[in-house]
Amino acid sequence: MPIYPNTAETRVWSIKNRAGPPNAPIYQGCWKAGSLTRPKGEPTIVTCPDPNQFGAFKVVDKIPGEIGLPELTITARYMQDASDLLAFLNRGCDVDLQIHVGRCKDPQDYLNAWDKILVLEGAQPGDYSIADLGALEQGDQNPINEEMPFRGEELYEILKMAYEEHAGTEAELEVIAIIVCDAISCGTCATPSDGCEVVFALTASIGASPGAGAEIIFTGNAGLTWGETSITTLPAGRDPSDLACVGENLIVISADEDSLHYAAKADILEGTEVWAEVTEGFDAIGSPLAIISLSPRHTWIVGENGYVYFTDDPTAGVVLQTAGSETTENLLAIHGYDINNLVAVGVNNAIIVTRNGGDTWTPAANGPNAGVNLTAVWMRGPDEWFVGCADGTVWYTLDAGLNWTQKVLPGQATITSIEDIKFSTPTVGWIAATGTPTAGRILRSISGGFDWYVSPEGNITLPANDRINEIAICTVNPNIIYAGGLADDGADGIILKGA
Repeated sequence: MPIYPNTAETRVWSIKNRAGPPNAPIYQGCWKAGSLTRPKGEPTIVTCPDPNQFGAFKVVDKIPGEIGLPELTITARYMQDASDLLAFLNRGCDVDLQIHVGRCKDPQDYLNAWDKILVLEGAQPGDYSIADLGALEQGDQNPINEEMPFRGEELYEILKMAYEEHAGTEAELEVIAIIVCDAISCGTCATPSDGCEVVFALTASIGASPGAGAEIIFTGNAGLTWGETSITTLPAGRDPSDLACVGENLIVISADEDSLHYAAKADILEGTEVWAEVTEGFDAIGSPLAIISLSPRHTWIVGENGYVYFTDDPTAGVVLQTAGSETTENLLAIHGYDINNLVAVGVNNAIIVTRNGGDTWTPAANGPNAGVNLTAVWMRGPDEWFVGCADGTVWYTLDAGLNWTQKVLPGQATITSIEDIKFSTPTVGWIAATGTPTAGRILRSISGGFDWYVSPEGNITLPANDRINEIAICTVNPNIIYAGGLADDGADGIILKGA
């Protein structure tokens, strides 16, 4: 039965300087969330004369109205202490606001007391006002309230998660990578989609006789049905390394073969794909290990011995950007904030960074964890990075590696390795970790990485598994993820959907 909250079951939290690893959410006990609006402009109807009737017109197209910025009005009790609202106004910097909706728990428990959260990101203060400040007679005595609207960039909800195992029949081999390759569509140019429905997972291969080749496991309907197909250009027993969506194609790289393999995403979903292999530009000294694509013309691949490749057309091959001049360690992961700012991490605390799309790469000033392999990286901003390590620790820097701070995770003593770090939004982040006893776990942040907790919320648990290798985020919905890894029998693969 649906639950409908009332106005007494909401509380306001603010995050000065926006959600991020050093910024603690602040409970605003005497704030009230007032009216919230997000305007949507009227659609523009395009007509032409009706060919069958004079004086009549037919609708031939419709241009959607522009979505405006969300605006939330905050009312607060004016206190003897300094006013937070007035301070936000005078400072003029962005702030994130969260409206926590809940019942039956301590409202000041940021991580556990909510049933859902309404997030207003990147909010700017508006016109500040205070109601009557004085009294002329006994009947004029009232609490003094101050009020200010905040106009933000993004508005969305955070919901509690539940996880289900998917593709149990298809995931016969360990899933080493998984990705969402989708966009919102109303059906005009593609199959209608909420933007989180097309998912591809990459499995390892088996080299023992008779041997089994790597596969792609896929869904085009958010997991209602799953299919599987072999990467025919990758021989049995030869492992892939990673995958990415690049334009219309799905790209799989292989360190075993020093090559990339591609097929059209639409054809994979239809079961009619033809795989092709490309070796042009790869060097066996720098076998490819990880890939990221930021646009159809901007794809980077990192590999062994510090090699970095770039391609603006994977079907034509890659070009070498650096042959280990900055580090000779194997590079295990790469992420980019944009097409100019990227960072790659790897074995023995290695980090290299580029500020010009890879024209030049340089070593970071410092790594976070001397002598330890760095296994995951996420670039939240040009200088703000999260890095995960093979010893189970997570670190962040706000100054491009000059200084590092460890972010201690819940159950830190039982975490043995970090497999993946991703952020769906600036507020919502995810970590895939392996712990003892041997099991994969997923951690979630609703504060831009300041706090982390084990997901799912409440008393439910993650389906049994030995390891979660990668999390696939859906950038249009922070409440949907997919995850791939190793099943709890140590042999089969596992795919989870969190929603």
